[in-house]
Amino acid sequence: MPSLEFSRMMAIGEGERLWGLYGFQEPSDLVLEDLALARKVLVTDGPLDGMEARLVRNGSCGLIRVKESIPESGRRRFAIAHELGHWELHKSKSQIFVCTADDMIASYKASVEEAEANFFASGLLMPSGPFSQRRGNGVFSVEMISNLAKYFATSLTATAIRYVDVSSESCAVVVSSEGRIRWWRGSQEFEDRFWLDARAKLSTNTVAGSVFSGGRQPQGPEEVDIAAWSERGANDAEEGIFLEECLIIERYHQIISLLRMP
Repeated sequence: MPSLEFSRMMAIGEGERLWGLYGFQEPSDLVLEDLALARKVLVTDGPLDGMEARLVRNGSCGLIRVKESIPESGRRRFAIAHELGHWELHKSKSQIFVCTADDMIASYKASVEEAEANFFASGLLMPSGPFSQRRGNGVFSVEMISNLAKYFATSLTATAIRYVDVSSESCAVVVSSEGRIRWWRGSQEFEDRFWLDARAKLSTNTVAGSVFSGGRQPQGPEEVDIAAWSERGANDAEEGIFLEECLIIERYHQIISLLRMP
């Protein structure tokens, strides 16, 4: 079985290949419904229970149905790109792919196919060349992620994941709900040094934890002890602190935390 790193590189590369094949210059050039049709896939919106999107393959033609109630255009675009990933990468795997919201963030413990579909979507929507050029030498921050998400017409979550995936900095994105870590993703540098316990209860010494427990509003980047987030590496870091910046997503009762070294 290929390693996750091999799968990641292959899937991202395939997404970026399509960007180049059709000569896209700007994210606004990428109309996913048109691209899908060029690949012999029709995209429709409609009711779906318990899933974000579904791909049905019938020989050389396919149909993607996207949940009609998805409120954000960036999230809808990622769902389409994810299903296109299944279409392009998994021809011999299955004739039907049914994908939930959790599948759209799949990585470590998910099926190889779901992880690859996400990597493909990231490469297609945010190819490394334009993405790196756009972010330049900026700092990993809510402002940076918001600006990138607006430019690439992607969700804040997908954009933050893409940022840490290509970053050489020590940084991570953490999504929490109901006072617990739901999932997280770190850059290679971050994961080599630190590790967060998914599903763990947030410490009130974290900004996100204090927001959940006390309802206060985050005030830009704040210094927090590394040990409040990660036991591993806390004693080895010279500064001993993360900078944590939070974004409250009220619609989903979630908090996105951006962690980086000072």
